[in-house]
Amino acid sequence: MKFNNVIPYKIKRIIPMAMIAGLPFVPTGCGKVEMEKHDVEIKFDDDTADKILTFETLQNYANDETVKTIYLVPTGHWGGCAAHNITYFRQNLQPRLNISPKIRGRGDFDFKPGEASKVPADSLWYVQQGWTINKNLQR
Repeated sequence: MKFNNVIPYKIKRIIPMAMIAGLPFVPTGCGKVEMEKHDVEIKFDDDTADKILTFETLQNYANDETVKTIYLVPTGHWGGCAAHNITYFRQNLQPRLNISPKIRGRGDFDFKPGEASKVPADSLWYVQQGWTINKNLQR
């Protein structure tokens, strides 16, 4: 008779323990887990742009599902850029922005006053991408 009393007692304890141990493996039914997205700012100046804005770096950020927007942010003084430099730099930036619609401009290019107006199509392109030009000179 003792033997019969032991088995039900053990089963009463084992079943709840097995259920508790198995809870982490039970699907919750909530579906896909959403990852929190964030923006990335990549700061560069006229001396470091080629080293910082590499196609590999930009492509890695573009492929990252947690990155919402990649902002390219110019820093420093760009006063040494004549009109032909503004065009040349646009020609280098454009293929980088074409990598992904996630890549946008942000911030201000502080070009030498009057130079951007010599290349109006390029100036318009910069503004369309999200940058400003000589904001500190505008009133």
